[in-house]
Amino acid sequence: MTLPQLDTASFDAQLPLAIRQADAQESARALLETRLALAILAAPGDAGDGSAQLQRLEAKLDLSLELALRARAQQAGQLCSCRIGLDSIAWQQDSPLPLGSQWLLSLQTGLDSALTLHLPITIRLCEQHADGWLLRADWAGALAEAVQQNWERWVFRGHRQQVGKRR
Repeated sequence: MTLPQLDTASFDAQLPLAIRQADAQESARALLETRLALAILAAPGDAGDGSAQLQRLEAKLDLSLELALRARAQQAGQLCSCRIGLDSIAWQQDSPLPLGSQWLLSLQTGLDSALTLHLPITIRLCEQHADGWLLRADWAGALAEAVQQNWERWVFRGHRQQVGKRR
């Protein structure tokens, strides 16, 4: 099944993904974790002067402290083919979701990583195909500007890596 095209730079991946409804308090905690995790993912590579490494170390410490204080187990989702864009995401699953419905999407950033990003999404497309449902959702303005900027850095990094592999 081919995932729908997104209107922005994007990359394809197979990552653990879960979707659920969440109350305002849970969503706020999840967005804090996402902000801290994206600070790690979006940190620049080694610039040679040590400042990038210091930023990355600080982000890791912030995230570790937050996770340790909450002392909760990560909720891994099911492995899912997805297309990750700057302001939207597409994936396939076994069941439909109503257009316009709002959810909390949890996306682990890798198979070997416990880093999980949580996004408040709205379903914009839900199409049935022979082997499941194709969905596209966005988070239109739901992320703080700094969080959105770090998300975009992470997506551009994934996009560049995918383009580099095609060559």
